[in-house]
Amino acid sequence: MPTRTRDRGPVRDRTLFAIGAGFLVVVLTLFYWLVDPFGRLNSTAAQPQPAAPAPAPAIESACGLPGTAGEGTGGATAATWTDVAGWSLPTSASDGPGRRDKRGPWSCFTRTPSGAVLAAYVIPMRIGGLADDWQAVVREQTVPGPGRDVLLASVPNSQEVETPRGFSIAAYSPESATVRYRLDAASGSYACTTDVRWSGGDWRLVVGDDGSTSSGCVRGVPDTFTPWGP
Repeated sequence: MPTRTRDRGPVRDRTLFAIGAGFLVVVLTLFYWLVDPFGRLNSTAAQPQPAAPAPAPAIESACGLPGTAGEGTGGATAATWTDVAGWSLPTSASDGPGRRDKRGPWSCFTRTPSGAVLAAYVIPMRIGGLADDWQAVVREQTVPGPGRDVLLASVPNSQEVETPRGFSIAAYSPESATVRYRLDAASGSYACTTDVRWSGGDWRLVVGDDGSTSSGCVRGVPDTFTPWGP
């Protein structure tokens, strides 16, 4: 009887395929380690990381006030009001004045629009008779010039009480600012303009050559203004 042999072809093919696949894996692994021996291709540490946002620049203030960021005037509009001899003066925890001498200057404002609004109102009010040592206010909080000398040689005039009702910023830069105020008095409403300049780490009042603390006052209400006052 003839001997029958089992066909082993498929088994041999599978064995050869397995050997070939294993050999390919070995080759690819060797290639990977030759090309990238330290595994940098899969390293997440080498991937570029998004840049961290730059910190906001610190607001300049001689006494460390936080200030109101940006171009807004929230620090000024949120000010509280202090009665001084029947007049109302604004104070802001964020924008100044950070230093208040009972007899002299109220100083240390932030280099911001809010700081300028507060300084341009407070400084002339202190000069106008709300500070016992108003000469110290003039010496320390006005821009040097002939107007300062005229002002120091003058005598403060008693004025009718004025109450602020609003303000508008006519011009602003980190170096100087022009602020217009709406003021109410018994004789009517006025729009008065004041200029300040950043000098020596604080806002200082710009005094006219004739010693005036305002660059102009006219009767009437400004066309537009931010409500502001006690």
